[in-house]
Amino acid sequence: MDIDSPGFTGILHDNISNEKRQGSGFNPLALKSHSLENIFRDDAVGLNFEHIFNGAKEQQAISMFTPRRDECLLKSLDGNQYEIHWPAKGSKWGMEAWMIYDLSNENSIELTFKCTPTQDHYDQGFVAMMWASYMNRAIDRRIHFWGTDGNRTGWTTFGEGTGNDIEVGTVAHSDVDPLPFEEGAETLNLIEHPKKKFIYPFYYGLIGADHHLEKKEPALLYLVLFDQTDSIRFAMWNFFKNDSGLPDTHSPAWDWQYVIRNPMVDQQYGYRARIVIKPFKGEEQIWNEYRLWKAELSGKLPEPPIRQRDQPSEATNQTSK
Repeated sequence: MDIDSPGFTGILHDNISNEKRQGSGFNPLALKSHSLENIFRDDAVGLNFEHIFNGAKEQQAISMFTPRRDECLLKSLDGNQYEIHWPAKGSKWGMEAWMIYDLSNENSIELTFKCTPTQDHYDQGFVAMMWASYMNRAIDRRIHFWGTDGNRTGWTTFGEGTGNDIEVGTVAHSDVDPLPFEEGAETLNLIEHPKKKFIYPFYYGLIGADHHLEKKEPALLYLVLFDQTDSIRFAMWNFFKNDSGLPDTHSPAWDWQYVIRNPMVDQQYGYRARIVIKPFKGEEQIWNEYRLWKAELSGKLPEPPIRQRDQPSEATNQTSK
C-alpha cells in the first residue's frame, strides 16, 4: 500500500507483498524533508512484527518468525492511518493481533498494538513479542538510553565493540526479573544483558541524512518512545555484513519487545509507541521529546531528571565534529 503522508513517503506491505523481504512493514520509507533515501534496508523491512516466543521447549519450532508467515490483512484507515490485522484463526499461536501505524504527523510515526491470546501456551508465565527494523544508514550500530551499567547510572550505550566482537542482544527494564525458560527452548531473543538495564522507556540511534554518510547535514535522530516500562525490552542485532565480511555497523537491527506476564486467554493487551525522526540537536532534545510524550499519555511514566548536567555522550560529540 502506497504511503504519502505529511512527512513520509513509501510502501507498507503485508506478508504476501513483502514475502521476499521479511514480511509486513515498511519498504521503502523515506523522510520527505531530507534525502528521500530509504530509512530501512532495501532488502529488508522496518517496523516489522517479527517474533512471538514463550521460553517453552514445546513451542521452540514456532518461536521465530511466525508473525511474518501467518495470515495478515492490511487496510487503510482515515487520516494517514493503516492497520495490519493477524486473525487468531491463521496464527500458529492463536494470537489475535492488530498493529496501527499513524503517519499523520510530519516527523513521527505513532504505533498502537493490541493483541488477545485465544489459546494457552504460556506455562513459563509469559509471552513476548518482538518488532524489527533493519536500518539502512545508521551512523553506527549503537543505541543509547538512560539506564544502568553495573553500578553506574546515566546515559548508556548498547552495541559496543569492533569487528566480530560486538555487543548484541536484549536490554530489560531495571525493575524486572529475567524471563524464565526451559532447556531446549528458543533463547536467542530471550536472554537479556546481565548488567545494562534501562530506566526510562526510550532509546535512540543516529542515522545519516544522506545515503553516503558524508555528514553534509546534521545526523537524524531516530528515537523510539514507549508508553510503559516493565513490559518493554530493547534489542540490537547486527546480522548484515560489510564488504570485509564483518557486521556492517551502518545496518543494525534496532528492535524492541513487548512482554505480557501471566497472560490470560481472551483478555486484550497492548502498548503504544512513537518513532521520532528529525535532525539531532543533542541529548536535551531527547528529554524534551520524552516530556511531550509523557504529557500526552494518561498512564504514569517516570519523571525525567529535573536538570541535565551530564557531559555530552560520544554520540553527541560525533555530530558536533
